[in-house]
Amino acid sequence: MNDLWTEISATSNESDSFPGKLGQAGIFVESMEPTFSTKGDAMEWGHLYNRKKLIHSVGTVGKVKFIPAAFAFSGIFKGADHGLIRFSSAAKPVKGGQPLAPGIGLKFLRDGIDSANLVAMFGVEGTPGDWNFFSRDFTTVIGSSEAPPLVLLSKKFSTATDFIQVSGLSDMAKYSEDGHQEG
Repeated sequence: MNDLWTEISATSNESDSFPGKLGQAGIFVESMEPTFSTKGDAMEWGHLYNRKKLIHSVGTVGKVKFIPAAFAFSGIFKGADHGLIRFSSAAKPVKGGQPLAPGIGLKFLRDGIDSANLVAMFGVEGTPGDWNFFSRDFTTVIGSSEAPPLVLLSKKFSTATDFIQVSGLSDMAKYSEDGHQEG
């Protein structure tokens, strides 16, 4: 875990930029499969080199520690000292147009096995009229949208998974930070 922690800490501190409408359309010609099926904490070099992040492309990352409110849990939910959180918006927010669409990603590093990860949002349509990133609860189970662009995006995601609106948590409970399987 220490080598990965050092590598992550030494990475660039620059964020990407939001792609324009034409750039966002690129999501419909690339495969979703590597996003959902790549093992490990990084995509294979060929995928990373050839892909541009088209959703949640601008964000900020910080180190976190998970301290549970109770102690009747397993895996990462017992507590974790080495985690990262990323705050981002699904698309570029524009007053009077695209609302803020806040999302978070959590990664907890584990010895000898892949990290424990989750993503969460309030909803795919964002928070219209509200620019406070933390005004709504984040959830790993988000509702669907009737907006045509988001329906199309849902169909694209469904080419790789049937669970496009859910981020499962069982893996976070299955292994502790030291990589031991529990339960």
